[in-house]
Amino acid sequence: MPENMLDFFYDLSKTIIRFPETEAGMEAIATDFRSVAGFPDVIGCIDGCYIYIRKPAHKIRSTYINRHDLLSMTLQGICDAKRRFLDVCVGYPSRIHDSRVFSLSPISNELPGISHGRYHLLGDAAYPLREYLITPFKDYGNLSHKERTYNLKHCQTRVKIENCFGILKQRFRQLTRLDFFHVERMFKFLIACCTLHNICINENNTYISDDEEDDPDLNVVDEMRSSQLSTTGGSQSTRNAALRRLGELKRNDIAEGFMQ
Repeated sequence: MPENMLDFFYDLSKTIIRFPETEAGMEAIATDFRSVAGFPDVIGCIDGCYIYIRKPAHKIRSTYINRHDLLSMTLQGICDAKRRFLDVCVGYPSRIHDSRVFSLSPISNELPGISHGRYHLLGDAAYPLREYLITPFKDYGNLSHKERTYNLKHCQTRVKIENCFGILKQRFRQLTRLDFFHVERMFKFLIACCTLHNICINENNTYISDDEEDDPDLNVVDEMRSSQLSTTGGSQSTRNAALRRLGELKRNDIAEGFMQ
């Protein structure tokens, strides 16, 4: 794809990949998600996926080695229930953990304002539990019926982002391995693919059948990934603990609601 075309799609992405700006738009997304498994007030599902690459020019190979010993960069995505991207963050080496990628991405600071104290994203256990980012209960073999029910509904809803990544890679087979030399070109190409993905969905171009998407049961293992959120100093640690407590209270309220 020519460089000027990549620049065009990068500029276009700012209007194609975004959260709704109105309350009605947010409520419409939450309603779509509620119809999946009954999970309330969800405005997106978040996860990261590996995009395999060749070693970028003038970069240190080891910084791009992921846990599978392969070269890759991370595509962090947030999608709605229609598997349309609402936010993407691209460019970080996959040696960096998902929680660290999230903390470095602009959306981590924007979410409290976007959520308006009501809405939230769904993420797996790699992410920090917050009032605006709800994660599953960690399963050490002693979960209650209420917690197991919550985790099931969480997984059934959150799998939309796994499906989204799967469809993206089916549409654009070059994403199986990017054969570019420079990180900037990889970044722009990924943004272009995500933008075209959204345009296809907006135009009802859904040639990929549901049978070809990821099986939710195969993604349950993601719920077991331990959170590695780093803290810097006592004040930041105290703030994170308070934010986590708010997330725990909200998660418990949601789990209680499923039992009624």
